[in-house]
Amino acid sequence: MKLRFKSILLVGIILGGLLSSCSKDFLDQPPYTSVPAEEALLTEADALSALTGSYAGLRVFDLYGRTIPLIGDLWADNVLISTRNAGRYTEIFNNNFVENNQWFTGLWQNAYRVINRANNIIHSTPTGSEANINQYKGEAYAIRALLYFELVRFFARPYTDNPAGPGVPLVLAFDIDAKPARATVEEVYTQILADLDQAYSLMTLAPSTGRFSKYAARALAAKVNLHKGTQASYQLAFDYAKDVIDNSGVDIVPASNLVSYWEATGSQSLGTETLLEIVSDQIDNAGFDELPYFFGQQGYGDGLSQKALYDLYTATDVRKELIIVGTRTRAENPAFIINKYPDLVNYGAKKILRISDVYLIASEAAYRLNQENVAKGFLSDLLAERDPAAEVTESGAALFERIILERRKELAFEGDRYHTLNRLKRDITGRVPSQATEIPYSDFRRVAPIPQAELDRNSNLEPNDGWRQ
Repeated sequence: MKLRFKSILLVGIILGGLLSSCSKDFLDQPPYTSVPAEEALLTEADALSALTGSYAGLRVFDLYGRTIPLIGDLWADNVLISTRNAGRYTEIFNNNFVENNQWFTGLWQNAYRVINRANNIIHSTPTGSEANINQYKGEAYAIRALLYFELVRFFARPYTDNPAGPGVPLVLAFDIDAKPARATVEEVYTQILADLDQAYSLMTLAPSTGRFSKYAARALAAKVNLHKGTQASYQLAFDYAKDVIDNSGVDIVPASNLVSYWEATGSQSLGTETLLEIVSDQIDNAGFDELPYFFGQQGYGDGLSQKALYDLYTATDVRKELIIVGTRTRAENPAFIINKYPDLVNYGAKKILRISDVYLIASEAAYRLNQENVAKGFLSDLLAERDPAAEVTESGAALFERIILERRKELAFEGDRYHTLNRLKRDITGRVPSQATEIPYSDFRRVAPIPQAELDRNSNLEPNDGWRQ
């Protein structure tokens, strides 16, 4: 993990991509060129510029621009690679990747780059408005937590498997000579939740959906606790989800607006559905490497929905409109075309946290706490705006399966499915036409390999089981 930059170029690390942002008003901050690291974050404006760079880092295609949401469904059972494709991510779909896989290497390296940007904001002491500075620091804590959550879920066995197992290195301050070992999964989760507590307490402003708010941080904390899978964490997941539902002012997008919601461009004011999204536009985007280009038939069109997923939606379910039954020249006929990211001009927004997910978290957590009627209530509230003909009549184990089913349908193509199946320790099945139609939970490839380049640079890192030389 030793970084290859000298400290005089630290600004390039912590402030890179300052010409990118999540909204135009957020964009119009003074960029930096070359200043000593100790002078980089002296004022409130400096901190905001550094924060702009952190969000810009999240937009790259190795993170939320494409890889994270795509792999989260492709590695599971929601998305397939067309038989006519450009060769991207095929090894993930076929479950035959190696230690130096470019997608996992890019995810790891770019996540730690942004973590270092967040670290420098967290440790800065700028002058200016206390409320603004606290907001920026709170957002930096939340960004760091978000990326550690992604890293520990991709590169380690889930908390529900072994909290004492190897997680990922915790880098909480910049040190060019550091060679950190892997913290345990439990230690990483503890750090994530501590960061989110800090974020929740520091943030008081309500920025656009393109930036963290305190309730976005609270929603993420609910999700992290759900993934921990203990009775105590289920209670926290429920309490945090209820806090967001009751107090965030964000409502479920109604059925009549669901399709237009996914067509919208640019960050929005908080209020409808979105708690956090990563926004691209005509200027600030990854171009042909954007997720909409991978799904859109006017782009590569390589990523298609599995028919089995499409068949789960009833005729009255508005979510079915987000998959179009068409054809793909010299390939699939029918082709189940993903239309959740239809904008191939601005490239739209990748949703990171939505209130619908929070309702699903509340429902599952309530079930785990033996509050079935409460669980049914939250699930029914969501389904009222998705499938008016749907009723929640199940109980016991059948109710739990219904909650997981609705999670799959609601969050399809947003990167959630793989992690859900992992935390539940379930086999992945129904992956066609992959060379790996099934991936048992016991398969060592259910955990991404620590990148070979990182193992070569850092002798304190250990590879995951099954990847040992």
